[in-house]
Amino acid sequence: MKVFIASAYSTSLDKFLNLASEVSNVFATRNFDLVYGAANVSMMGACYKAFVKNNRKIYAYTVPKYEKDFKKIPKAKCYRVKDTLVRFQKMYFRSDYIVILPGGIGTLAELTCAIKEYRASLGNKKIIIVNYEGFYDDVINWMKKNIETEFISETLFDCFYIANSVEDVEKIVEESMVKEK
Repeated sequence: MKVFIASAYSTSLDKFLNLASEVSNVFATRNFDLVYGAANVSMMGACYKAFVKNNRKIYAYTVPKYEKDFKKIPKAKCYRVKDTLVRFQKMYFRSDYIVILPGGIGTLAELTCAIKEYRASLGNKKIIIVNYEGFYDDVINWMKKNIETEFISETLFDCFYIANSVEDVEKIVEESMVKEK
């Protein structure tokens, strides 16, 4: 099985590095392979290192602007794509699980695209939003507000899981793997 982990590329997020490592270990120790955005720094780098440590396969996707990063991730099978839309599409369809860690505008775009694609393609993925320290509270409240105003169907929250801790992620993965057997 494969997990697409969306997270920040910014190097100023030291407080989230441990989270990225721990969440990655939840999957890597259960024989998942990593699909991600091709970086060796910050949270993305922490994910890469956890999967390397566990001898798992890694599939890295990026756009030409960041292609130089491929040299820094020698254990990954690297793919250059023309733009971030194609990048997301490749990562989404290559994965069984989508994990959204704290991140910036790119991570938020991946979250909303994952939910939209899940709804359009009859829900064939497990999407986990890691709401560590309430990071996504405002996004979740925005979703609730849009359900109240009927811009979004009330079935939206059926599309994903919300995990507030690494232990929550672990529980979601364990329960869903048991159901799949």
